[in-house]
Amino acid sequence: MPIAPRPRITGITLDVLMPDGTARTLAIDPNTSDALVWSDRAVQVFRKFYDRGGPAEGKRMTREDFLQHFPQAASLIGDQPDILISPGVVDQLWTLPKPDGTAPAFLCKSTMNPING
Repeated sequence: MPIAPRPRITGITLDVLMPDGTARTLAIDPNTSDALVWSDRAVQVFRKFYDRGGPAEGKRMTREDFLQHFPQAASLIGDQPDILISPGVVDQLWTLPKPDGTAPAFLCKSTMNPING
């Protein structure tokens, strides 16, 4: 059975209310990110993709790509040239405070990482 045509997402805009009461609008480019996760429940589902037997088991991110997307997570990768993405790493990224002290509101999965292809 052929797949029906699907609308193409050309942009994602998030309106975010910060803990201090200020509002921010963020634009996500779907040409560079193929997954957007923005709730605790969604992260619990997302992390299973990297678990044993999951479709993304064994996926790795280069140091450069990892730090580009998660600059606050240098302690997770240390001096390694790449990092194995696991449910534990997803959990740590989701709870690791950003430089301004807030926890992330969303995670984007890069499409530009050749190791994480």
